[in-house]
Amino acid sequence: MVETTLVVQVQPDGVRKGSYCFVRGNVCRLDVCDILPKATANGNRRLHIKGKDVFTGKIYEDTVNVTAGFHGIDVPVVEKKTYGLMDLDAETGFLSLLTESGDCKEDVGLSLNADEATLVSQKWDTVGFDLSNRFDLRVTVLSIMGKELVVGVEHDSEA
Repeated sequence: MVETTLVVQVQPDGVRKGSYCFVRGNVCRLDVCDILPKATANGNRRLHIKGKDVFTGKIYEDTVNVTAGFHGIDVPVVEKKTYGLMDLDAETGFLSLLTESGDCKEDVGLSLNADEATLVSQKWDTVGFDLSNRFDLRVTVLSIMGKELVVGVEHDSEA
């Protein structure tokens, strides 16, 4: 059996604004990622990172010494996929999604972030539950640290 790694270490040049990184032990999408222009008194370079936690929405900030004893920055392995939305269970918050191969995926829920639930339900209400409308919704799901989050909802232009 092949073991999948959830975290990899990268050098400071591999971390950019908009990417995902651990900030103070929390998985965050980075809003700020700058190498500070002035080194410390000892001549060490520093990396300033700031981002929003992908699970809670809380903002974390840190300055990392990237010279002395530096082995890399922990970065989570992230996978983004888009699925067709078949149904939304309002009671449990779970989605029924259609994969590219035609299988049904029912293990993605909206319970982690209330904003996502509102976003999906508003789009769903706009389209309506009448399937004769032929409007399909596409749900973008981010797999990170063994958890799946809905990060986007859009009308399927191909439908």
